[in-house]
Amino acid sequence: MSRRPFGNTISKNLYENFFMNRKVFWIFVLASLVAVAIWYMVAVVKYSKGKLVFCDVGQGNGVLLTKGEFQLVYDTGFRNGKMLDCLAQNLPFWDKNLEVVIVSHWDIDHSGGLEEIDDYYKIGKLYSSRENEQYNYTEILGLEDIIRNGWMEFRVMWTSREGDDNYGSVVGLLTIDKLKILLMGDAPFEVEQRLVWRKILEDKIDVLLVGHHGSRISTSEELLEVVGPKEAIISVGRNSFGHPTEEVLARLEKYGIEVKRTDKLGSIKYSL
Repeated sequence: MSRRPFGNTISKNLYENFFMNRKVFWIFVLASLVAVAIWYMVAVVKYSKGKLVFCDVGQGNGVLLTKGEFQLVYDTGFRNGKMLDCLAQNLPFWDKNLEVVIVSHWDIDHSGGLEEIDDYYKIGKLYSSRENEQYNYTEILGLEDIIRNGWMEFRVMWTSREGDDNYGSVVGLLTIDKLKILLMGDAPFEVEQRLVWRKILEDKIDVLLVGHHGSRISTSEELLEVVGPKEAIISVGRNSFGHPTEEVLARLEKYGIEVKRTDKLGSIKYSL
């Protein structure tokens, strides 16, 4: 009986094992590439959809508008990391650019988070109502200035270099297709009256970002009657000011406006 040489069998087995392992390796590589490509396409589709987020930043303001590669931020909240968290949760991890940042005014509950954001993101354009020594590249907005993208428009309805910071807040009308959002900053009654009496605001809106976190000196009946929002967002956290006040909540209820609060709901999102 003839026997197959033992050495040849070992060589053949080693060759077959090497070939099979190599084949398995390339199958694994190919499958990994396909999985990564699918994951990337899903991520691109996910983040290409528009989103408006009223971020839960505590007792402050922070709004994010994003679609595809364009982002607009209106106010940044305190320096407490919450606005950064909101950006991280709603922006693709590979996009470290913020095309537009608007600081309504330089009160710390509206601008304090800017320093953190500036560390992690590249800001294309920074706008505000007044100059700031720390951010000397800030561009100053004026009445009726417009920031426009192909699918959105931010129109400055009010800002001023006179009076205190609240009075000078950048009030913006954000229009996305047929959706209209009025962002009030910390504008008080006096500003609201000017907007109404001068007929700067005449059209109905869909969403109102309530002025000054629901302070009693903002969100007048005159304003609510003219703009008639369907929903009101109150960006608020734990505070000693009594925000939002019973007076404001009563006014909103009187006009049948649905109220959404970040201290109760967390970040409030609208799909666009």
